[in-house]
Amino acid sequence: MAITIEQLIDIVQQDLTFSGMFDKVLPDTEIYRIVKEHALEFFYKNYQFSLIKSYYWMSKSCLQTEQYTKFKYFILPEEIENVVRIVKVDDPSLFRLGIQAPHLSINLGVTNQPFLTSFVTTAGDLAVYRSIISAFSDEINKMTKNTLKYEFNHVSKRLHILTAVDTDLVFDVYIRIEQEELFDYQLFKDYVIGLSRVRLGEALGRYTFQMPGNFQYNAGDMIAQGEKLVESVREKIKGQTNSGWFFMSR
Repeated sequence: MAITIEQLIDIVQQDLTFSGMFDKVLPDTEIYRIVKEHALEFFYKNYQFSLIKSYYWMSKSCLQTEQYTKFKYFILPEEIENVVRIVKVDDPSLFRLGIQAPHLSINLGVTNQPFLTSFVTTAGDLAVYRSIISAFSDEINKMTKNTLKYEFNHVSKRLHILTAVDTDLVFDVYIRIEQEELFDYQLFKDYVIGLSRVRLGEALGRYTFQMPGNFQYNAGDMIAQGEKLVESVREKIKGQTNSGWFFMSR
């Protein structure tokens, strides 16, 4: 599900005015500013599900452009929030060991080798042998460093590559999901509503005046309710598990 920012602003206004019971005081442009300058940045920096894993490929010819040779950095797309690693595309893997060790290589397969079929008679033994070969493959690959040192600034989006490059590259990155997908998320709505309540209370609290019907807005209560809602959203985000944020060796 996704909604537009205009729909989100209408939802916030319905909360602030109790579905039209009171006059609309906070302008739509102020809510728009709250969404763009505060809520989106907070969620993209702190909410794990506002990002998604992706990969970017770059030809080594990009390192020979005039811009890179002059400034020694790239400007990555705005959607990229973080760079996890940069991998050289040169295929340093155990598959090449088939030349030196044909009976132990992965590229020949373990199910069609005469060397294995004459000794391994059960599926269980074959599975164990295959697991050992896979683990051996992982350890061999770790001895060949195919990643690069780099420095990435998520504010300026500048990427500095700190080691020599002679191959094409693949960027392992996290990118921002579409804003409209965040707009329909309840925590995001509550966060914007809380900030809008605070802003409305600050606006009404600057002056003391009587409204038609001889009543006054309780600006202090608006600010307190808004701050409480904002803090509640922040605590929920902090309390969510981050167990998905780790790297597998295979």
